[in-house]
Amino acid sequence: MDNEDIENLINGITCLENFRKKTGINPLDNYGYRELLQIIEMRQILPTIEKIPGRRGADAKAIGDGYNNIEFKSSGFEKTPNFDNWIDAMFDMSKVTSKKKLYEFEGFGHSLFKRGEALPVASYWIAKEHIKKLHPLIDKKIEEYNALKESKESLREAIYIKLKEVIFYVDKKDIVFFKHGQQVSYKEFDV
Repeated sequence: MDNEDIENLINGITCLENFRKKTGINPLDNYGYRELLQIIEMRQILPTIEKIPGRRGADAKAIGDGYNNIEFKSSGFEKTPNFDNWIDAMFDMSKVTSKKKLYEFEGFGHSLFKRGEALPVASYWIAKEHIKKLHPLIDKKIEEYNALKESKESLREAIYIKLKEVIFYVDKKDIVFFKHGQQVSYKEFDV
């Protein structure tokens, strides 16, 4: 590290700490900055969306738009994303309430980030009108997880959901897609 690197680090951390003091949100904790950047993108369709501070409960809410419990997932990605190569969304199953929580989401979004880019490269969003269509998929994933857990001594306590599986339960036209921060149709998305 040279002096410029050290200065950039100090300035960056100072700015992030000022943000935390003002908002109560630590953008470095548990990829909090990714959720914040997803929220910026989501304001195109949910103007009242706000991040909920902390690690427990919902990631965001949009009270004026009718949402109290929004869940966001994010993943790193280096390729050009499409329906076939989208990284799985991972849901932690290590807590007693983990299974129940999966059925309480009123909206769900998953974004892919490239290293060094601020906004997500691509995202999808399932609105409250369609979120319950995912419940049979969640049932299936929990059953698979339980069977696997019984057969193995060590297992990452998580379920994984592919975009291709989501599309099996929720029609593409009912999913909101984003590329480089802008809403696009499903036809523009999968190129």
